[in-house]
Amino acid sequence: MIREKMIFLGCLLVASSAIAKPLTLEERVMKLEKLLEVQVEENKKLQSQIFEEGQIVEEDKNQEKTDDVTIVKRVSKLEREAELWEVHGYASLQYRVTDDGSSSGTNFGKGDFFLGLPGTGESSNQVELVTKRKFYGKNGVFGELNLRAEYGNGDSYYYSSSGSEHDNGKGNFEIKEAYINMGGFNYLPQNATIWGGRRFLNRNATFLSGEFYKQSSGMGFGYEQNGLSLAVVAVDPGAEDGKSASTLEDGLGRRTVTSFDFNYAGISVPGGSLDLGAKIYVQPNAKEAPESGNKPGNPNAAENGFGLGFVYNTNYYGLTDGFASHAFNYGHGIGAHATGGMNFGQWTDGALKDSYTMLATTGGLINLNEKWQLGTEISALHGDQLYGLSGHLTRAGLSIQPSYKVNDNFRMVFGASIGMQKIQDYKHNWGGLQKETQVRYGLSVAPTFTVDSDYFGRPQIQPFVTWVKTNFDGGFGGDLSKEKSQVLFGVKSEVWF
Repeated sequence: MIREKMIFLGCLLVASSAIAKPLTLEERVMKLEKLLEVQVEENKKLQSQIFEEGQIVEEDKNQEKTDDVTIVKRVSKLEREAELWEVHGYASLQYRVTDDGSSSGTNFGKGDFFLGLPGTGESSNQVELVTKRKFYGKNGVFGELNLRAEYGNGDSYYYSSSGSEHDNGKGNFEIKEAYINMGGFNYLPQNATIWGGRRFLNRNATFLSGEFYKQSSGMGFGYEQNGLSLAVVAVDPGAEDGKSASTLEDGLGRRTVTSFDFNYAGISVPGGSLDLGAKIYVQPNAKEAPESGNKPGNPNAAENGFGLGFVYNTNYYGLTDGFASHAFNYGHGIGAHATGGMNFGQWTDGALKDSYTMLATTGGLINLNEKWQLGTEISALHGDQLYGLSGHLTRAGLSIQPSYKVNDNFRMVFGASIGMQKIQDYKHNWGGLQKETQVRYGLSVAPTFTVDSDYFGRPQIQPFVTWVKTNFDGGFGGDLSKEKSQVLFGVKSEVWF
């Protein structure tokens, strides 16, 4: 660059000499020296500028490297923190109206294993969020904080954005589970964990009606190792609406029920796997009056009881392209009000010492071909001296649900259900009934939009039309009064993750 400038200057000097007054040799040398001095100064400035720009560039590079390291460290920290958290959830969002355009709080016998049809669940806006925070300590020991927040379970009312929602005593936002699980102790067997807190333990539900027939829900602690579960779980029965006087406020003392749980799941047996369960119940103050006032307690109230049950998991009744579960429970005393002895919670209260109940259920899903799937459920309950009755109570329900895959994101779901209830000495029970045997049945059609056209494909949006009918003396009861036939319209949106 400098050499090229010097040549250019020299050429200019020669050209100017040719057209201007001739210069002496000394004058020419002096002129060249001045030109060189100017060029040297420009060269110094240029070098200084290049050095400064180079420094800035280098500083920028170093800054970029520093920023990159900082960002990597921050991202790494966030990734490590994210690995310590798990988030799962469930949402069932249902718009449902009866044939007069009104919402309804009636479940049409779904909770009694009668019907397993779209539109028979009463919750309009049920949401669950389950989070887990992991902790890692010395010697391989780990801990987990498990939280389940739930809103809207059992609440059928519709709400807008006007402010606080209607206080009807149920469906509020609450922490339903909060327990700590720990493991990795070198003084315990391998894969052994211990837990303590409030928990839903060892849950199983019927396939189509979706009712729990096995669980322990309450405060307690336990030990788990592979499929083995040993636990103590306790509840305090009380009023459901949270306002009227309950057994926790009537001055008669607490009526705490305690369940000593044993469960062993995943036992390999011919044809599938077997889960075994047993519960022993105690309620020392069961004979105290369950309500406020001066009412005497029931001398025949059960102060103890037990439950026994099993769940047999197989293919679909010999067909390999499907699955099924078959369960049987038996409960006595306090266990009679635990749905065959195995469904324990705050509802496990008020049974008599001679009460008993048996529950059997079988259901599952079969892929008939590439387009058709079929879900089925048969459930039956039988017991004596249940829920204030003086005689036997028998309930049974049958539900089928075929579905047709139209394409990968749309399927047609059809349903049919029938359920019956038989009450001994029916004229003198529950205020006097006109029939010993009562029946409910229904049909349903539900076109279903889904991200995955499978029975368990979620999320999904499911419009439905369901027709139900009963011969019950009081009709469907509740907000439907004595109406015995009803058409339900609605859309149910559901997701789990």
